[in-house]
Amino acid sequence: MARIYLTLRIAGAIRAITNNSRTAFVARFGKCDQLSHTCALPSYLTSIMNSFPYLGKLIGCWVATPVAEKFGRKTAVLLIALSSFVGVILQFSATTAAQFTLGRIVCYGMTGVCVIVMPAFMAECAPASLRGMITVQLQGQIVTAQLIASVINYATSADPTNSGWRASVGIQFVMPGLMLLLYPLIVESPRWLISQGRIDDAFSSLKRLRRKNEEVIRDEMSVLTSSESNKEKGSWREIFDARNRRRTGIAMLVMIGQQITGQAFATQYSVVFYKQQGFSNSFALGIIMQALGVLAVIFTTTIVDSFGRRRLLIGGGLMQAIFFYIMGSIGTISRPNYAQKRVLVASFMLFFFFYLLAWAPLPYVVLGEVSSRRLVEKTNNLAVSLSVVTAFVVSFTVPYLIGARYANLGAKVGFIYGSLSVAVSILTFFFIPEMKNCSLEKLEVLFSEKCATRDFRTTEVRTHMAVEVESI
Repeated sequence: MARIYLTLRIAGAIRAITNNSRTAFVARFGKCDQLSHTCALPSYLTSIMNSFPYLGKLIGCWVATPVAEKFGRKTAVLLIALSSFVGVILQFSATTAAQFTLGRIVCYGMTGVCVIVMPAFMAECAPASLRGMITVQLQGQIVTAQLIASVINYATSADPTNSGWRASVGIQFVMPGLMLLLYPLIVESPRWLISQGRIDDAFSSLKRLRRKNEEVIRDEMSVLTSSESNKEKGSWREIFDARNRRRTGIAMLVMIGQQITGQAFATQYSVVFYKQQGFSNSFALGIIMQALGVLAVIFTTTIVDSFGRRRLLIGGGLMQAIFFYIMGSIGTISRPNYAQKRVLVASFMLFFFFYLLAWAPLPYVVLGEVSSRRLVEKTNNLAVSLSVVTAFVVSFTVPYLIGARYANLGAKVGFIYGSLSVAVSILTFFFIPEMKNCSLEKLEVLFSEKCATRDFRTTEVRTHMAVEVESI
Protein backbone atom coordinates (compact mmCIF):
# COMPACT_ATOMS: atom_id res chain seq x y z
CA MET A 1 0.00 0.00 0.00
CA ALA A 2 2.85 2.37 0.70
CA ARG A 3 4.11 1.94 -2.83
CA ILE A 4 0.71 2.80 -4.33
CA TYR A 5 0.83 6.14 -2.61
CA LEU A 6 4.45 6.79 -3.42
CA THR A 7 3.99 6.07 -7.08
CA LEU A 8 0.84 8.14 -7.43
CA ARG A 9 2.97 10.97 -6.17
CA ILE A 10 5.97 10.32 -8.40
CA ALA A 11 4.13 9.50 -11.61
CA GLY A 12 1.75 12.43 -11.24
CA ALA A 13 4.55 14.88 -10.60
CA ILE A 14 6.74 13.65 -13.45
CA ARG A 15 4.02 13.76 -16.04
CA ALA A 16 2.95 17.22 -14.92
CA ILE A 17 6.52 18.35 -15.43
CA THR A 18 7.25 16.74 -18.79
CA ASN A 19 3.95 17.47 -20.51
CA ASN A 20 4.36 20.86 -22.11
CA SER A 21 0.64 21.09 -22.90
CA ARG A 22 0.03 22.04 -19.29
CA THR A 23 0.05 25.75 -20.01
CA ALA A 24 -0.30 26.88 -16.40
CA PHE A 25 2.41 24.58 -15.09
CA VAL A 26 4.90 25.58 -17.78
CA ALA A 27 4.08 29.26 -17.40
CA ARG A 28 4.51 29.02 -13.63
CA PHE A 29 7.79 27.13 -13.55
CA GLY A 30 9.29 27.43 -17.06
CA LYS A 31 10.79 30.20 -19.18
CA CYS A 32 8.59 32.49 -21.29
CA ASP A 33 9.45 34.38 -24.46
CA GLN A 34 7.83 37.80 -24.35
CA LEU A 35 8.03 38.25 -28.11
CA SER A 36 6.40 34.99 -29.15
CA HIS A 37 4.25 34.74 -26.00
CA THR A 38 5.22 31.09 -25.56
CA CYS A 39 6.55 29.25 -22.52
CA ALA A 40 8.60 26.07 -22.23
CA LEU A 41 10.57 24.05 -19.72
CA PRO A 42 14.25 24.27 -20.76
CA SER A 43 16.11 20.96 -20.98
CA TYR A 44 18.35 21.90 -18.06
CA LEU A 45 15.30 22.62 -15.86
CA THR A 46 13.59 19.40 -16.90
CA SER A 47 16.79 17.52 -16.02
CA ILE A 48 17.03 19.24 -12.64
CA MET A 49 13.38 18.68 -11.71
CA ASN A 50 13.50 15.02 -12.75
CA SER A 51 16.96 14.10 -11.48
CA PHE A 52 17.57 16.13 -8.31
CA PRO A 53 14.82 14.31 -6.38
CA TYR A 54 17.09 11.25 -6.49
CA LEU A 55 19.24 13.10 -3.96
CA GLY A 56 16.27 12.88 -1.60
CA LYS A 57 15.92 9.19 -2.36
CA LEU A 58 19.59 8.70 -1.48
CA ILE A 59 19.11 10.52 1.81
CA GLY A 60 16.03 8.41 2.49
CA CYS A 61 18.08 5.24 2.02
CA TRP A 62 20.52 6.31 4.72
CA VAL A 63 17.74 7.38 7.07
CA ALA A 64 15.94 4.06 6.57
CA THR A 65 18.82 1.84 7.69
CA PRO A 66 19.05 2.95 11.35
CA VAL A 67 15.27 3.39 11.61
CA ALA A 68 14.54 -0.12 10.28
CA GLU A 69 17.30 -1.69 12.39
CA LYS A 70 16.50 0.01 15.71
CA PHE A 71 12.78 0.70 15.53
CA GLY A 72 11.48 -1.90 13.10
CA ARG A 73 9.75 -2.07 9.76
CA LYS A 74 6.38 -0.93 11.10
CA THR A 75 7.84 2.31 12.45
CA ALA A 76 9.48 2.95 9.08
CA VAL A 77 6.06 2.71 7.40
CA LEU A 78 4.75 5.36 9.82
CA LEU A 79 7.68 7.61 8.92
CA ILE A 80 6.81 7.23 5.23
CA ALA A 81 3.20 8.27 5.78
CA LEU A 82 3.88 11.28 8.00
CA SER A 83 6.80 12.71 6.05
CA SER A 84 5.08 12.30 2.71
CA PHE A 85 2.48 14.90 3.68
CA VAL A 86 5.27 17.47 3.89
CA GLY A 87 6.53 16.79 0.38
CA VAL A 88 3.07 16.88 -1.16
CA ILE A 89 2.21 20.17 0.56
CA LEU A 90 5.42 21.71 -0.76
CA GLN A 91 4.56 20.66 -4.31
CA PHE A 92 0.91 21.65 -4.12
CA SER A 93 1.68 25.15 -2.84
CA ALA A 94 4.77 25.71 -5.00
CA THR A 95 5.29 29.11 -6.61
CA THR A 96 8.79 28.43 -7.91
CA ALA A 97 10.53 25.52 -9.61
CA ALA A 98 12.87 25.33 -6.62
CA GLN A 99 10.01 24.79 -4.16
CA PHE A 100 8.34 22.21 -6.40
CA THR A 101 11.63 20.35 -6.75
CA LEU A 102 12.20 20.50 -2.99
CA GLY A 103 8.80 18.91 -2.44
CA ARG A 104 9.72 16.13 -4.83
CA ILE A 105 13.04 15.65 -3.05
CA VAL A 106 11.19 15.16 0.25
CA CYS A 107 8.78 12.70 -1.34
CA TYR A 108 11.58 10.82 -3.03
CA GLY A 109 13.24 10.60 0.37
CA MET A 110 10.30 8.53 1.51
CA THR A 111 10.71 6.40 -1.62
CA GLY A 112 14.24 5.68 -0.44
CA VAL A 113 12.92 4.53 2.92
CA CYS A 114 10.34 2.39 1.16
CA VAL A 115 12.78 0.62 -1.17
CA ILE A 116 15.07 -0.24 1.73
CA VAL A 117 12.35 -1.48 4.05
CA MET A 118 9.58 -3.02 1.94
CA PRO A 119 11.45 -5.83 0.09
CA ALA A 120 12.97 -7.00 3.38
CA PHE A 121 9.65 -6.63 5.20
CA MET A 122 7.78 -8.68 2.60
CA ALA A 123 10.47 -11.36 2.35
CA GLU A 124 10.59 -11.75 6.13
CA CYS A 125 6.83 -12.13 6.49
CA ALA A 126 5.97 -14.19 3.40
CA PRO A 127 5.96 -18.01 3.19
CA ALA A 128 8.86 -19.25 1.02
CA SER A 129 6.48 -20.75 -1.54
CA LEU A 130 4.76 -17.37 -2.04
CA ARG A 131 7.64 -14.97 -1.41
CA GLY A 132 8.14 -14.10 -5.07
CA MET A 133 4.44 -13.51 -5.72
CA ILE A 134 4.05 -11.33 -2.63
CA THR A 135 7.17 -9.24 -3.24
CA VAL A 136 6.25 -8.72 -6.90
CA GLN A 137 3.17 -6.88 -5.60
CA LEU A 138 5.56 -4.04 -4.84
CA GLN A 139 6.01 -3.43 -8.56
CA GLY A 140 2.40 -4.32 -9.24
CA GLN A 141 1.30 -1.47 -7.01
CA ILE A 142 3.83 0.86 -8.62
CA VAL A 143 2.67 0.26 -12.19
CA THR A 144 -1.03 0.25 -11.23
CA ALA A 145 -0.54 3.60 -9.56
CA GLN A 146 1.32 4.89 -12.61
CA LEU A 147 -1.66 3.88 -14.74
CA ILE A 148 -4.06 5.70 -12.40
CA ALA A 149 -1.78 8.75 -12.43
CA SER A 150 -1.64 8.67 -16.24
CA VAL A 151 -5.44 8.62 -16.45
CA ILE A 152 -5.70 11.51 -13.99
CA ASN A 153 -3.13 13.51 -15.92
CA TYR A 154 -4.90 12.75 -19.18
CA ALA A 155 -8.20 13.93 -17.71
CA THR A 156 -6.69 17.18 -16.44
CA SER A 157 -4.21 17.86 -19.25
CA ALA A 158 -6.61 20.15 -21.11
CA ASP A 159 -7.18 22.34 -18.05
CA PRO A 160 -5.30 25.58 -18.79
CA THR A 161 -5.35 26.73 -15.16
CA ASN A 162 -3.25 25.80 -12.13
CA SER A 163 -6.07 23.51 -11.02
CA GLY A 164 -5.05 20.99 -13.68
CA TRP A 165 -1.54 20.22 -12.49
CA ARG A 166 -2.57 20.64 -8.84
CA ALA A 167 -5.14 17.89 -9.28
CA SER A 168 -2.33 15.53 -10.33
CA VAL A 169 -0.30 16.53 -7.30
CA GLY A 170 -3.23 16.69 -4.87
CA ILE A 171 -4.27 13.06 -5.41
CA GLN A 172 -1.15 12.19 -3.44
CA PHE A 173 -2.84 13.25 -0.23
CA VAL A 174 -5.16 10.23 -0.37
CA MET A 175 -2.78 7.35 0.35
CA PRO A 176 -0.96 8.69 3.43
CA GLY A 177 -4.36 9.12 5.05
CA LEU A 178 -5.30 5.52 4.26
CA MET A 179 -1.91 4.33 5.48
CA LEU A 180 -2.44 6.03 8.83
CA LEU A 181 -5.98 4.66 9.06
CA LEU A 182 -4.84 1.07 8.43
CA TYR A 183 -1.56 1.34 10.34
CA PRO A 184 -2.81 -0.65 13.39
CA LEU A 185 -3.36 -3.68 11.13
CA ILE A 186 0.30 -3.91 10.08
CA VAL A 187 2.18 -6.84 11.65
CA GLU A 188 5.83 -6.38 12.60
CA SER A 189 8.41 -8.73 11.06
CA PRO A 190 8.95 -11.82 13.27
CA ARG A 191 12.58 -12.02 12.19
CA TRP A 192 13.24 -8.41 13.20
CA LEU A 193 11.60 -9.05 16.58
CA ILE A 194 13.85 -12.08 17.09
CA SER A 195 16.91 -9.92 16.32
CA GLN A 196 15.80 -7.64 19.16
CA GLY A 197 15.38 -10.54 21.59
CA ARG A 198 11.58 -10.15 21.63
CA ILE A 199 10.78 -13.84 21.21
CA ASP A 200 7.25 -13.72 22.61
CA ASP A 201 6.34 -10.79 20.37
CA ALA A 202 7.81 -12.66 17.40
CA PHE A 203 5.65 -15.68 18.20
CA SER A 204 2.54 -13.48 18.37
CA SER A 205 3.45 -11.79 15.11
CA LEU A 206 4.05 -15.10 13.35
CA LYS A 207 0.76 -16.42 14.66
CA ARG A 208 -1.09 -13.46 13.14
CA LEU A 209 0.70 -13.94 9.82
CA ARG A 210 0.26 -17.69 9.46
CA ARG A 211 -3.05 -18.30 11.28
CA LYS A 212 -2.14 -21.95 11.96
CA ASN A 213 -2.19 -24.03 15.14
CA GLU A 214 0.38 -23.32 17.81
CA GLU A 215 2.37 -26.49 17.20
CA VAL A 216 3.09 -25.48 13.59
CA ILE A 217 3.94 -21.96 14.70
CA ARG A 218 6.34 -23.27 17.36
CA ASP A 219 8.07 -25.50 14.79
CA GLU A 220 8.59 -22.50 12.53
CA MET A 221 9.77 -20.37 15.45
CA SER A 222 12.32 -23.06 16.28
CA VAL A 223 13.78 -22.79 12.77
CA LEU A 224 13.82 -18.97 12.89
CA THR A 225 15.47 -18.74 16.31
CA SER A 226 18.08 -21.40 15.46
CA SER A 227 19.47 -19.28 12.60
CA GLU A 228 22.38 -17.12 13.69
CA SER A 229 21.46 -14.49 11.10
CA ASN A 230 18.21 -13.74 12.90
CA LYS A 231 19.74 -13.25 16.34
CA GLU A 232 21.47 -9.89 16.01
CA LYS A 233 22.47 -7.18 13.55
CA GLY A 234 25.91 -7.07 11.94
CA SER A 235 28.35 -4.26 11.19
CA TRP A 236 29.02 -2.40 7.95
CA ARG A 237 32.37 -4.14 7.64
CA GLU A 238 30.67 -7.52 7.30
CA ILE A 239 28.89 -6.75 4.02
CA PHE A 240 32.16 -7.22 2.12
CA ASP A 241 33.74 -9.99 4.19
CA ALA A 242 34.33 -13.43 2.69
CA ARG A 243 31.00 -14.71 3.97
CA ASN A 244 28.82 -11.93 2.52
CA ARG A 245 30.54 -10.22 -0.41
CA ARG A 246 28.89 -12.53 -2.95
CA ARG A 247 25.44 -11.70 -1.61
CA THR A 248 26.25 -7.99 -1.57
CA GLY A 249 27.41 -8.19 -5.19
CA ILE A 250 24.17 -9.86 -6.30
CA ALA A 251 22.09 -7.19 -4.55
CA MET A 252 24.12 -4.45 -6.23
CA LEU A 253 23.84 -6.13 -9.65
CA VAL A 254 20.05 -6.41 -9.68
CA MET A 255 19.43 -2.90 -8.37
CA ILE A 256 21.84 -1.24 -10.82
CA GLY A 257 20.47 -3.41 -13.62
CA GLN A 258 16.95 -2.26 -12.81
CA GLN A 259 17.90 1.34 -13.54
CA ILE A 260 20.57 1.11 -16.22
CA THR A 261 18.38 -0.70 -18.76
CA GLY A 262 16.27 2.36 -19.62
CA GLN A 263 13.77 2.65 -16.78
CA ALA A 264 14.01 6.44 -16.55
CA PHE A 265 13.70 6.79 -20.31
CA ALA A 266 10.48 4.78 -20.34
CA THR A 267 8.79 6.16 -17.23
CA GLN A 268 9.89 9.80 -17.23
CA TYR A 269 10.28 10.77 -20.87
CA SER A 270 7.84 8.57 -22.78
CA VAL A 271 5.40 11.44 -23.40
CA VAL A 272 8.24 13.65 -24.68
CA PHE A 273 9.52 10.82 -26.87
CA TYR A 274 6.10 10.21 -28.43
CA LYS A 275 5.79 13.90 -29.23
CA GLN A 276 9.23 13.91 -30.87
CA GLN A 277 8.02 11.15 -33.19
CA GLY A 278 5.11 13.33 -34.28
CA PHE A 279 2.28 11.67 -32.35
CA SER A 280 -0.28 14.12 -31.01
CA ASN A 281 -1.95 11.54 -28.71
CA SER A 282 1.09 11.14 -26.46
CA PHE A 283 -0.97 10.90 -23.27
CA ALA A 284 -3.19 8.15 -24.69
CA LEU A 285 -0.10 6.22 -25.80
CA GLY A 286 1.33 6.60 -22.31
CA ILE A 287 -1.84 5.13 -20.82
CA ILE A 288 -1.69 2.17 -23.21
CA MET A 289 1.94 1.57 -22.23
CA GLN A 290 1.10 1.64 -18.51
CA ALA A 291 -1.79 -0.78 -19.08
CA LEU A 292 0.63 -3.18 -20.79
CA GLY A 293 2.87 -2.84 -17.75
CA VAL A 294 0.02 -3.85 -15.44
CA LEU A 295 -0.63 -6.96 -17.54
CA ALA A 296 3.07 -7.84 -17.48
CA VAL A 297 3.29 -7.67 -13.69
CA ILE A 298 0.10 -9.73 -13.31
CA PHE A 299 1.67 -12.40 -15.51
CA THR A 300 4.90 -12.33 -13.53
CA THR A 301 2.91 -12.70 -10.30
CA THR A 302 1.48 -15.99 -11.55
CA ILE A 303 4.78 -17.58 -12.62
CA VAL A 304 7.57 -16.12 -10.46
CA ASP A 305 7.40 -18.88 -7.83
CA SER A 306 7.16 -21.69 -10.37
CA PHE A 307 9.23 -20.46 -13.33
CA GLY A 308 11.70 -18.75 -11.03
CA ARG A 309 13.58 -15.45 -10.86
CA ARG A 310 16.75 -16.35 -12.76
CA ARG A 311 15.20 -17.45 -16.08
CA LEU A 312 12.80 -14.50 -16.08
CA LEU A 313 15.65 -12.03 -15.56
CA ILE A 314 17.75 -13.53 -18.35
CA GLY A 315 14.91 -13.96 -20.83
CA GLY A 316 13.29 -10.63 -19.99
CA GLY A 317 16.56 -8.76 -20.38
CA LEU A 318 17.21 -10.28 -23.80
CA MET A 319 13.69 -9.46 -24.99
CA GLN A 320 14.16 -5.87 -23.81
CA ALA A 321 17.32 -5.71 -25.90
CA ILE A 322 15.58 -7.03 -29.03
CA PHE A 323 12.89 -4.36 -28.97
CA PHE A 324 15.39 -1.63 -28.09
CA TYR A 325 17.50 -2.62 -31.10
CA ILE A 326 14.41 -2.52 -33.35
CA MET A 327 13.64 0.93 -32.01
CA GLY A 328 17.21 2.07 -32.55
CA SER A 329 17.27 0.68 -36.10
CA ILE A 330 14.20 2.67 -37.07
CA GLY A 331 15.83 5.69 -35.46
CA THR A 332 18.59 5.52 -38.08
CA ILE A 333 16.04 6.28 -40.83
CA SER A 334 16.23 10.00 -41.50
CA ARG A 335 12.58 10.36 -42.49
CA PRO A 336 10.59 7.35 -41.28
CA ASN A 337 7.11 6.99 -42.68
CA TYR A 338 4.01 6.63 -40.55
CA ALA A 339 4.10 2.81 -40.56
CA GLN A 340 7.74 2.81 -39.42
CA LYS A 341 6.90 5.22 -36.64
CA ARG A 342 4.12 2.92 -35.50
CA VAL A 343 6.59 0.02 -35.38
CA LEU A 344 8.94 2.24 -33.38
CA VAL A 345 6.25 3.04 -30.81
CA ALA A 346 5.16 -0.60 -30.68
CA SER A 347 8.77 -1.65 -30.02
CA PHE A 348 9.04 0.91 -27.24
CA MET A 349 5.86 -0.41 -25.62
CA LEU A 350 6.96 -4.02 -25.95
CA PHE A 351 10.28 -3.15 -24.33
CA PHE A 352 8.27 -1.72 -21.45
CA PHE A 353 6.14 -4.86 -21.28
CA PHE A 354 9.19 -7.11 -20.91
CA TYR A 355 10.83 -4.67 -18.51
CA LEU A 356 7.73 -4.89 -16.28
CA LEU A 357 7.80 -8.65 -16.73
CA ALA A 358 11.32 -9.07 -15.34
CA TRP A 359 13.73 -6.26 -14.55
CA ALA A 360 11.19 -3.97 -12.90
CA PRO A 361 9.69 -6.35 -10.27
CA LEU A 362 12.28 -9.10 -9.80
CA PRO A 363 15.16 -6.98 -8.45
CA TYR A 364 12.94 -6.27 -5.42
CA VAL A 365 12.37 -10.01 -4.97
CA VAL A 366 16.09 -10.80 -5.20
CA LEU A 367 17.00 -7.84 -2.96
CA GLY A 368 14.61 -9.03 -0.27
CA GLU A 369 15.85 -12.62 -0.20
CA VAL A 370 19.57 -12.53 -1.06
CA SER A 371 20.84 -10.57 1.96
CA SER A 372 21.70 -12.07 5.32
CA ARG A 373 19.06 -11.05 7.88
CA ARG A 374 21.75 -9.63 10.15
CA LEU A 375 22.89 -7.32 7.33
CA VAL A 376 19.74 -6.85 5.25
CA GLU A 377 19.27 -3.15 6.03
CA LYS A 378 22.91 -2.32 5.31
CA THR A 379 23.14 -4.47 2.18
CA ASN A 380 19.91 -3.02 0.84
CA ASN A 381 21.16 0.47 1.65
CA LEU A 382 24.32 0.02 -0.39
CA ALA A 383 22.52 -1.63 -3.32
CA VAL A 384 19.72 0.93 -3.45
CA SER A 385 22.14 3.83 -3.04
CA LEU A 386 24.03 2.65 -6.12
CA SER A 387 20.68 2.23 -7.86
CA VAL A 388 19.77 5.82 -7.00
CA VAL A 389 23.08 7.12 -8.38
CA THR A 390 22.52 5.11 -11.56
CA ALA A 391 18.96 6.40 -11.90
CA PHE A 392 20.18 9.96 -11.37
CA VAL A 393 22.73 9.62 -14.16
CA VAL A 394 20.22 8.02 -16.53
CA SER A 395 17.49 10.54 -15.70
CA PHE A 396 19.82 13.51 -16.05
CA THR A 397 21.31 12.40 -19.35
CA VAL A 398 18.16 11.28 -21.20
CA PRO A 399 17.07 14.82 -22.27
CA TYR A 400 20.56 15.47 -23.63
CA LEU A 401 20.71 12.13 -25.43
CA ILE A 402 17.35 12.48 -27.19
CA GLY A 403 17.13 16.30 -27.41
CA ALA A 404 17.53 17.92 -30.84
CA ARG A 405 19.85 20.59 -29.45
CA TYR A 406 22.26 18.09 -27.93
CA ALA A 407 23.18 14.52 -28.93
CA ASN A 408 19.94 14.26 -30.92
CA LEU A 409 19.95 10.46 -30.78
CA GLY A 410 16.18 10.20 -30.57
CA ALA A 411 15.17 6.57 -31.05
CA LYS A 412 18.82 5.58 -31.60
CA VAL A 413 19.18 5.68 -27.81
CA GLY A 414 17.75 2.16 -28.06
CA PHE A 415 21.19 0.89 -29.10
CA ILE A 416 22.62 2.10 -25.78
CA TYR A 417 19.92 0.65 -23.54
CA GLY A 418 19.65 -2.52 -25.61
CA SER A 419 23.35 -3.24 -25.17
CA LEU A 420 23.09 -2.60 -21.44
CA SER A 421 20.14 -5.04 -21.28
CA VAL A 422 22.28 -7.73 -22.93
CA ALA A 423 25.10 -7.04 -20.46
CA VAL A 424 22.94 -7.45 -17.35
CA SER A 425 21.40 -10.64 -18.79
CA ILE A 426 24.87 -12.16 -19.22
CA LEU A 427 25.88 -11.14 -15.70
CA THR A 428 22.67 -12.69 -14.37
CA PHE A 429 23.51 -16.01 -16.04
CA PHE A 430 26.89 -16.19 -14.29
CA PHE A 431 26.14 -14.68 -10.89
CA ILE A 432 22.48 -14.78 -9.80
CA PRO A 433 21.27 -18.16 -8.45
CA GLU A 434 17.70 -19.41 -8.41
CA MET A 435 16.27 -18.76 -4.93
CA LYS A 436 12.62 -19.72 -5.39
CA ASN A 437 10.98 -21.88 -2.70
CA CYS A 438 14.01 -21.63 -0.40
CA SER A 439 13.48 -20.29 3.10
CA LEU A 440 15.68 -17.36 4.07
CA GLU A 441 17.38 -19.66 6.57
CA LYS A 442 18.16 -22.25 3.88
CA LEU A 443 19.61 -19.51 1.68
CA GLU A 444 21.84 -18.55 4.59
CA VAL A 445 23.32 -22.05 4.57
CA LEU A 446 23.65 -22.26 0.75
CA PHE A 447 25.59 -19.01 0.59
CA SER A 448 27.71 -19.97 3.60
CA GLU A 449 28.65 -23.25 1.90
CA LYS A 450 29.53 -21.33 -1.30
CA CYS A 451 27.07 -23.29 -3.40
CA ALA A 452 27.62 -22.77 -7.15
CA THR A 453 25.23 -20.39 -8.91
CA ARG A 454 23.55 -23.06 -11.03
CA ASP A 455 23.37 -25.63 -8.20
CA PHE A 456 21.07 -23.77 -5.80
CA ARG A 457 17.94 -25.63 -6.92
CA THR A 458 19.43 -29.10 -6.50
CA THR A 459 21.72 -28.77 -3.47
CA GLU A 460 20.49 -30.37 -0.26
CA VAL A 461 21.20 -28.54 2.98
CA ARG A 462 22.97 -30.88 5.39
CA THR A 463 22.25 -29.22 8.71
CA HIS A 464 19.48 -29.21 11.26
CA MET A 465 17.89 -26.50 9.17
CA ALA A 466 17.41 -28.91 6.29
CA VAL A 467 14.17 -29.96 7.97
CA GLU A 468 12.32 -26.86 6.88
CA VAL A 469 8.88 -25.80 7.86
CA GLU A 470 6.79 -25.53 4.70
CA SER A 471 5.29 -22.16 5.60
CA ILE A 472 8.57 -20.33 6.23
